[in-house]
Amino acid sequence: MASQFTKPRLKKFLSYYRPHRRIFLTDLFFALLSAGCTLLIPLVSGYMTGTVLAQWGAGAAQKLLAAALLLAALAAVKVASNVIYAYFGHAMGAKMEQTMREELFRHYESLSFGFHARNGTGRLMTVLSNDLSNMTELFHHGPEDLLMTAVKFAGAFAIMLRLHVPLTLLVFAALPLLGLATLHADRRMEACQLENRRQLSDMNEYAEDTLSGIRTVIAFGKEDAHAARFAQKNRRYTAGKCLYYKLEAEFYETLRAYPQLLTTLVVIFGSLFITGGSLSAATLVTFLLYAGTLSEPINTLLNFLNLFEQGKASFIRFMEMIELRPAVAEPEHPAALPHPKGDIRFEHVSFHYEDSDENVLEDVSFCIGGGQTVADAGSSGIGKTTVVSLIARFYDACSGRVLIDGADIRTLSLRTLRQTVGIVQQEVYIFNGTIRENIRYGREDATDAEIVEAAKLAGLHGFITSLAHGYDSLVGTKGIMLSGGQRQRLSIARLFLKDPKILILDEATSALDYESEAVVQRSIERLKKDRTTILIAHRLSTVRSADQIFVLADRRIAEAGTHEALLRRDGVYARLCRLGHLQ
Repeated sequence: MASQFTKPRLKKFLSYYRPHRRIFLTDLFFALLSAGCTLLIPLVSGYMTGTVLAQWGAGAAQKLLAAALLLAALAAVKVASNVIYAYFGHAMGAKMEQTMREELFRHYESLSFGFHARNGTGRLMTVLSNDLSNMTELFHHGPEDLLMTAVKFAGAFAIMLRLHVPLTLLVFAALPLLGLATLHADRRMEACQLENRRQLSDMNEYAEDTLSGIRTVIAFGKEDAHAARFAQKNRRYTAGKCLYYKLEAEFYETLRAYPQLLTTLVVIFGSLFITGGSLSAATLVTFLLYAGTLSEPINTLLNFLNLFEQGKASFIRFMEMIELRPAVAEPEHPAALPHPKGDIRFEHVSFHYEDSDENVLEDVSFCIGGGQTVADAGSSGIGKTTVVSLIARFYDACSGRVLIDGADIRTLSLRTLRQTVGIVQQEVYIFNGTIRENIRYGREDATDAEIVEAAKLAGLHGFITSLAHGYDSLVGTKGIMLSGGQRQRLSIARLFLKDPKILILDEATSALDYESEAVVQRSIERLKKDRTTILIAHRLSTVRSADQIFVLADRRIAEAGTHEALLRRDGVYARLCRLGHLQ
C-alpha cells in the first residue's frame, strides 16, 4: 500500500478537490451537522428517562414536551442534513469524474502508437468507465464517511467517558484490535481487488476484439472457440471476485458484530457496576442507547472500507495510465511552418520499436524535393511503413534526424506537422455518423459547399447524391454501409479539405478490386497535384510512375532511381520485379 500511494499520487488525488472546495466544505459541514444530531439524540433521550421521568414533579410535563420537541428538531435537522450532503457529495463526485474522464481521454490521445498497439480498446475503456466510477464513489463518500465515523466515535467516547469512566474503557477496549484487523484485511483485499481489475480489463479487451472482428469469427466458424476462451477468462474473473467476497465477508461480518459485542459488554459490566452502586439504571440506559448508536458509524465505516478498496485499486490503475509519458512529446518551444514546401530529408536515421532492441531502420539517409512523387519499394516487413510513420512523427527516430523544409520535425508543433502531412492508408477508419460529418473531419470549419467540392474531387459526389439522405446518410459503425472503394474515396475527400503539402499513400489501393482501384486512382491523381507524394505499393503500375524509387533492403536504402534506371542496374529492385513482389 505504501509503495502504491506515493506523495505525488496523494497530491494528485487531492488536486481533484481543489476546483470544488466550496461544494466539498458544504458537504462536510452538513455531514458534521448530521453526526452531531446523532450524538445528541441519545443524550436527550437519556435526560428524558433518567431525569424527567425518574424525578417526576412540578413542571416535569413541560420539560418532557420540550425534550420531545428537541428530539423531533434534531431528527428533522439530521434528515435535512443527510439529504443536503448526499446531493452535494454526489454532485461534487460527478464533476470530479467529468474532469478525470476528460483528462484521461486527452492523455490516451497523446500516447504513442506503440502504447495503443499494446493496449486494446477494452482495457482502456475499463479504466475510463468502471475505474473512474469507483474512484468517484470514493472521492465523494470517503471524506464524509471518515468524518462522520470519527466524530460519532469520538463524541460517543467523550460523552460515555463523562458518564462513567471504567465502563467506557472496558467497552472500548476492543477498538485497537479492530484497527489492527482492519489494516491486515486491507492489504489482502487490495491485492485481490487489483488482480480483479486486471482480469476484468483482460476479459473486456478480449470481448471487444472478438466483437470487432465478428465477421471474421463467423466466416471461419470460430464462434465456439471464442466463446470457450471468453468463458475461461470470465470464470477466472468470477473466481477472483468470489475470493474477494470471501475476504470481504470474513472481515465485514466480524466488524458488524462489534455493536452487538459493545451492547453485551455494557449489559454485563453495567449490571456489575449497578450492583456495586457506582452506576444508576438511567445511566445504563443512556450507555445502551450509545452502544446502539455506534452501529451507525460502524456501517458507515464498512461502507467506506468497501469504497476504499475498490476506489484505491481503480485509482492505482488510473495513475498508472496518467503517469505514462508520451513517447512523442510536444516540443517545449514549438516552431511553425507558415508556408511549407514539402522538402523531406532523412539524416542517418536509425529506429527500433519500444519492445525490441533490433533496428528496423539503420543509418537511413535520403532527400525528397518539394512536389516530387517518390515510392518506397521492398519486400513485406522491410520497414516501408516505418519510414512514413517517422515522417508523420507517429514515432521518433532513435538516432539521426528527420527534417521538413530544413526543420527538425521534433522542433515543430504536432498540430503543424500533422496539418502538413496527410495519409491515405489501406485500412481507412470511418466514424459512425453521416457522410457530411466524416468528410468534415478533414477540416472542422469547412462549409457545406467545400464539402461538396471535396466529394466531387474525390469522385464521390455522384454516389452520395444517389442516396436517399444524400450527405446526411449514415455510414454505420466503421463505415460498414460503404464499400472499400467508397471508404477510400471518402478518406481522400477528407484530405482535399485538409490540403496537406505532403501526401503519404500507404498501400492505399492494395485491398481493392481493379475497377474500384481505377476509380480511386483517378481521385488520388487529382489529390497528388502540387504535393510531395510518397507511395508505398506492391503494384508495379503505381510505383513505376514515381519520379524516384527508394528500395529498402537490410534495414537501409539499398538503391534509388527511376524505374528504368533501377531495372538497368539489375539489383534489388529488378529482382523484386522478377520475383513478382511488384506486379
